[in-house]
Amino acid sequence: MAVSILVEPPPTAPPELPVPRPWWCEYTIAEAVDPVRAREWLYAGYAAPSPRLAIRWLVERARHLADHIDPPADGGWAPAPALRVRRAPDRGHDPANALRTWTADEAEHDQALAAMRDGRLYRFTVADSDQRYSLSVRPIPRTSGRALPPPLPPAPGP
Repeated sequence: MAVSILVEPPPTAPPELPVPRPWWCEYTIAEAVDPVRAREWLYAGYAAPSPRLAIRWLVERARHLADHIDPPADGGWAPAPALRVRRAPDRGHDPANALRTWTADEAEHDQALAAMRDGRLYRFTVADSDQRYSLSVRPIPRTSGRALPPPLPPAPGP
């Protein structure tokens, strides 16, 4: 009597689709007096689902920040009779102009996209005599379902 055994290969699992990596975007303001001891404040943050949306958010925040630093004269923020325009002394720092220039700088945006593709931090920082303004984006770590470690306690005061 002949026995034949048919062995079928195990079913193959469907290929896993890549899980999109979220990106943490933020812009901060810090004191420019002493970079080592300077305090830094988070002005706004956003978890972008894609690198392109991260760039879009950073561009909008850069425009918003530039308009807060140096409002456009035609922005309607002051009535025309109350507005007397005079040229301020040039101190060599113009963060609002640098931010506005960055919004249209495709080469710089490509550098940001390349950094995100490689999983690295991208930061654009401008400063004047009092503050540093930074736009940044970095990957949010994947946890594979594991809980993130608890946050660190605040640093002791002076």
